[in-house]
Amino acid sequence: MVSVGFVTIGESPRDDITSEIKPIIGYDVGITECGALDGLSREDIASFIPKPGDYVLVTRLRNGTQVKLSRDLIVDRMQQCINKIEDKVDLIALLCTGDFPELRSRRLLIEPSNLVMNVIKSISNVNRLGIIVHDPDQINLEVNRWSKIVNEVIVTAVSAYRGSTDDFVKVANKLLDVDLIILDSLGYTIGMKEIVRKITNRPIMLPRTVLARTIRELIGKD
Repeated sequence: MVSVGFVTIGESPRDDITSEIKPIIGYDVGITECGALDGLSREDIASFIPKPGDYVLVTRLRNGTQVKLSRDLIVDRMQQCINKIEDKVDLIALLCTGDFPELRSRRLLIEPSNLVMNVIKSISNVNRLGIIVHDPDQINLEVNRWSKIVNEVIVTAVSAYRGSTDDFVKVANKLLDVDLIILDSLGYTIGMKEIVRKITNRPIMLPRTVLARTIRELIGKD
């Protein structure tokens, strides 16, 4: 049986994500998960809270609580997760769209940040790109990141873990004039994508389904 490893910046398991990945990759595919925050106390987790100027990531704990983390403080524990599971799986995927160029594995390692970025690079005439992120503290980073490949970036924030339907409608109404929209986190769901699509009538990229379809291709599913 083919087995896939998933590494999250939060706590595993991430049933809220894998529940929408499994129907795409197949229920017969084995899944092994590891979270960078697994086994830590709330006091331990608090030590990863970002300081001003840090690269901010947002994730969900096992109990559904949202937490903000510093990318630079969590990356070593992500590498530990990769080391822990790589001999048990055929390939590994990160459940985060943050940039982690220093991570290494002996297995194929899928980084959604690179995956989504390169898909956008391959699409012509994306001049105005709309981005949705969890938290306002992520907006400047996203503008700087995506401005390298498109002319104009419009970033809005609504949490996948705290936002209501009305909140998603509000941010969608700020993106009516863009060429394409990315819900830039593995935390956003197919349902959230459909809310934004209904309001904007724009092409939308959802990282969790892009990742799932890439895995399906790699493991040889028809």
